Amino acid sequence: MRHPANAYRQFSVQGATPLGLVVMLYDGVIAAMQRAVTAIEARDIPQKCAHLNRAQAIIAQLEGTLNFEGGGEVAQTLKSLYVYARAQMLKANIENAPEILRSLTDRFATVREAWYEADHRPSPAATTRPSESIPRAPSPAPAPGSWHLSG
Repeated sequence: MRHPANAYRQFSVQGATPLGLVVMLYDGVIAAMQRAVTAIEARDIPQKCAHLNRAQAIIAQLEGTLNFEGGGEVAQTLKSLYVYARAQMLKANIENAPEILRSLTDRFATVREAWYEADHRPSPAATTRPSESIPRAPSPAPAPGSWHLSG
């Protein structure tokens, strides 16, 4: 018999929309970075490396799904986020700097929320005005040089 959590995860992936799959990938990268923070604080170097490797792999998957023809500026902005994130994770790994990973986690959480909102918009058939049925891309992440979150 399979482990119940694995069965649930497989069912969730199979039933997800394409945008829902992107949200799941963001959830995965956020969780991996949070676990890496915990490992750094516990001085558990092998676990830190394992979690950062997982985060890097998920980011590579996200980057591999970018559609530059259809996504235009949003795809370019997300590519910049992923390049920036990989560099920052390398720095956090070398310096054992949890604050870098916390900052990245916040940025990924913001973009994840945009994907989540895009996935949960009412379907075009449920809208009352035709202009509301045109899907919009999630808000692009700010350019890497302007990463400041308010709040």
